[in-house]
Amino acid sequence: MLQLVEMEGKLNEKGCIEIPAVMLEQTGIRTGEAVKLIYMAEEEELKNESKEFLLVRAEQDASEELMKEQNIVFQIPQELLQDAGIPMDADLDIVCQEQKIIILPAQMADETPIPEELLMICKEFGVSEDKVKIILRATEEETDEKAGV
Repeated sequence: MLQLVEMEGKLNEKGCIEIPAVMLEQTGIRTGEAVKLIYMAEEEELKNESKEFLLVRAEQDASEELMKEQNIVFQIPQELLQDAGIPMDADLDIVCQEQKIIILPAQMADETPIPEELLMICKEFGVSEDKVKIILRATEEETDEKAGV
C-alpha cells in the first residue's frame, strides 16, 4: 500500500527551498537535478490558494498523468454509510464547508426550485447549479439537525 510521506524544509532568503540531504535522498532526487513545482490554481490569477504543491523531476509530465488518472478510489467504510442511512450503491454528493466534509446521498434535481436570480448570481461567481443545490441541501439538513428534526 502506498502512503504519503511528509518532509520539512526551509525557504531561505534567496527564495530556495532547503531540504536536508538525507530526506532528499529518500525521494530519489539528487542535488543539482532539474525539478518542476506543480500546484493547482484558478485560471486567471494562478495563485496557489491551497498552499499545496507537487515536486517532480523536470522530464516527468506529472500534470498530464494526473489528469489521465482513472483509478482514483475514494472509499467510505460500510459501517459509516449504514449509520448515516445511506445505501451502499448510492451516488454521493460531497460538500466541504466550514472545516467539515458533508456526505449526502445524491438526489434528483427536481427538488425545491431555486430562484433564477440566485442561480444567475452564483453563475457569475462560477458556481454551477448542481453545486448550489448540493450546498442548499447540506445547509437544510444541517438546520434540520440543529432543530432536532
